[in-house]
Amino acid sequence: MIKIYTFLLLSFYSILSTHPTAAQRIRPEKVQEYNPVIQNYLQRIANESGAPGVSAAILVNGNLAYSGGVGFSDLDNQIRQHGKTVHNIGSISKAVTVIGILQLEERGLLKLDDEIQKYLPYFPKKEKPITIRQILTHTSGIRHYNQRDNEEYGTKKMRHYDNFEEATKMFRDDPLVFSPGEYYNYSSFSSNLIQGIIEKVSGEPFEAYLKKHIWEPVGMLATSFDVPSRIVAHRGKGYIRDEKGILVNAPYEDVSYKYAGGGILSTPEDLLKLAQALNEGILLKPVTLDKMYFKHFNIRDRQFGAKKTDNPPPIWQGLIWQVGKDVMGRTWYGHSGTVKGTRSYLINFPSEGVIVAMQANIGSIPIDEYTQTLAQMILAEINPKKLK
Repeated sequence: MIKIYTFLLLSFYSILSTHPTAAQRIRPEKVQEYNPVIQNYLQRIANESGAPGVSAAILVNGNLAYSGGVGFSDLDNQIRQHGKTVHNIGSISKAVTVIGILQLEERGLLKLDDEIQKYLPYFPKKEKPITIRQILTHTSGIRHYNQRDNEEYGTKKMRHYDNFEEATKMFRDDPLVFSPGEYYNYSSFSSNLIQGIIEKVSGEPFEAYLKKHIWEPVGMLATSFDVPSRIVAHRGKGYIRDEKGILVNAPYEDVSYKYAGGGILSTPEDLLKLAQALNEGILLKPVTLDKMYFKHFNIRDRQFGAKKTDNPPPIWQGLIWQVGKDVMGRTWYGHSGTVKGTRSYLINFPSEGVIVAMQANIGSIPIDEYTQTLAQMILAEINPKKLK
């Protein structure tokens, strides 16, 4: 990642050197003047990754500094990709829905150390209790996906689940991977349980709750559940490469079994609104936000079954959200998502006032590295310092 960052950042400065005002530092309100530079960077990403389309949006000090894209969101119909293109944001859905859990905690309707069976009585008791907090830190011991899920439950097919309790049957009776709290192991199945908890505690359907308490209050009007039968303006398609390396449409998948874990549609622009609303205290109180971003542990130190590597940069686990520091020591909060031939990433530097969201419609792109680099381009200009 550092090599990619260094190369692209130097390339960025090279491009700036041809601009008439390159000697001047970009003021936050003037980032728009460098949209061609950002556009060129997105095109480079598309060229390197083979993504049919790449889009991004950037917020600087509360102002939309960039929204655009390159390539196509729909190759069949040659529709261009842009900042309002709608894709499934994959596991960024988790980072959206955890806000609902914490809102309910603020209202005194649940506690993070409650056992999940208090709200999900149909979930079997395991050898040790599982708490909401363990679900939100991926330490519950509940497994992630496996091949059997597709073969027996049709997770990659046209099977629709109208009832969330029914969707949990594919994993809830399985033994735990490890004793709750012992290790970290990323699990979308455990995150899916957020839906059942919110519905039980709030008494509202899951999508209705998110729409009323998160999306509408901050203007995320292009965000919704990924329901195939719906007509969605600007909905893009995802792509993969087959065994011969040929670009093809991603296989059909009905994500009704995992709305909380990876079933939300959104845009780069809407994701900026979410992060900015968190920064401004609109969705959560400051004390709750601190709780969401609290660094429970270094993920690489607690990873179940992982081999030790040569001191990689630490990534800390918050409540769903991940926390890190860049090469300048600036703290960021973020999450990635991968589903149905698309990849998304949202990264937020609250102290610097910079938020970046990116989407690409191919599943193999290192979206986190590219988004980090784009953020560094902006940070280097509005907050000029020498790299360590």
